[in-house]
Amino acid sequence: MIKQMIASAALAGTLFVGPGFAASTVDGSLDEIASQIVERTRTDGSTTIGISTFTHSDGTCSNLSNYVSEFIVDSLFNAGEGKIDIIERSQLSAIFREMELVFDGTIAPDAAKRLGEIEGVDAVVTGSLIQFGEVVKVQARMISTEDGRLFATARSEFPSVGSVAKMMETRSRGACGFTGASGASEGATQVVVIDQSGNARPSGGGLAEPSRLFSADVYDVEVSSLIYAKSKGEASFAVRFKNTSETSIALATVPNTLSVSDGAGGFMTYKGNWSGLRSCYSESRLDLCNGSDARYATTLSPGKVAQLNFLMQAAKDLEAPKVTLAFELVVTPDIADKESYMVQSVGFYDMLPDG
Repeated sequence: MIKQMIASAALAGTLFVGPGFAASTVDGSLDEIASQIVERTRTDGSTTIGISTFTHSDGTCSNLSNYVSEFIVDSLFNAGEGKIDIIERSQLSAIFREMELVFDGTIAPDAAKRLGEIEGVDAVVTGSLIQFGEVVKVQARMISTEDGRLFATARSEFPSVGSVAKMMETRSRGACGFTGASGASEGATQVVVIDQSGNARPSGGGLAEPSRLFSADVYDVEVSSLIYAKSKGEASFAVRFKNTSETSIALATVPNTLSVSDGAGGFMTYKGNWSGLRSCYSESRLDLCNGSDARYATTLSPGKVAQLNFLMQAAKDLEAPKVTLAFELVVTPDIADKESYMVQSVGFYDMLPDG
């Protein structure tokens, strides 16, 4: 079964990650993602995989992200040749509701393990869409329900042109169809976190957009400063991370996941950073960024703060830009247990510059 393969991967301390694949169409890209998933979960027997939501990197959904989440089911079914049983995201939502958890498209380790114990699911696939210029990168992450660990990734990309670009024009958290314990769809004004014990709670009492705050189970993040220089088109950011847990944690930014939009249809270009969290070694070696090596992760003791300052190049002379910022972190909730790391998306929405 898949759990035996995952255990072998854990002992080897590696992630099974292949090179990126560029397809000319969305469907071709998703077929490639499905093929990679099948290859990374190939077993002699049958495997049950749950398909979670594929969101944009800022935690929102669009017609495109919902299309990706649905199409990946068909692609995976065909690529699996009858050896993969699939639980769709609507079914996952119902299961989480029955377990009295809130399903928000992310899977905490303990929640994943409970899913495996109760429903017999071997792994959960979740993912994100990140736009870079005229290309959309699709990244799928496979999480073991045996130990809640990320054990493999799959990725591809396709051009962001024509109908694809139009499908991304309107985004919101409400469009993701996230379902709460009451069965009601969660709107864009509520952010919910599944903590390390598998318990659901509102983040910050329910953060309303626009938002400069993001709260997770062991850390809080705040955009403490956002300055836009209209004449130069430069935007500088100060992002503050605080350890809110009772143990030392490790945080590292995932390379090539930073995405900043200006609310006017444009995306900013990264120019550099001068302080703050360390960047992970590479997307394919996340296991090095769990606090094991000080070069690739920042360790925060309880109550301590780290600030990330970086500069982006935007269009000039924008009038009151509404900035959306998103990136991904490698999070190790307790550096005494370095195998507990995970990847989490962090997003801030419709922020107005200071001053």
